[in-house]
Amino acid sequence: GVPEGLMSSFPCICKDGKYEIVQGLEIDEFSRGRIDASVGELIEERDAVRELGLI
Repeated sequence: GVPEGLMSSFPCICKDGKYEIVQGLEIDEFSRGRIDASVGELIEERDAVRELGLI
C-alpha cells in the first residue's frame, strides 16, 4: 500500500466525464515489485524535500 499522506495514482477509467478507480485488478509479483519501488522513491523524494525545510 501507499502510506498515508503520500500522493500516488491508481488505474482509472473515464466515462461520460466521470472517473472511477478500476477495482479487482490482480497484481502479480513483478507489478508488486514495481509498485513498491515507486513508493520507495516517493518516500525518498518526500524526505529529501522535508530535509530542505520546504515541507
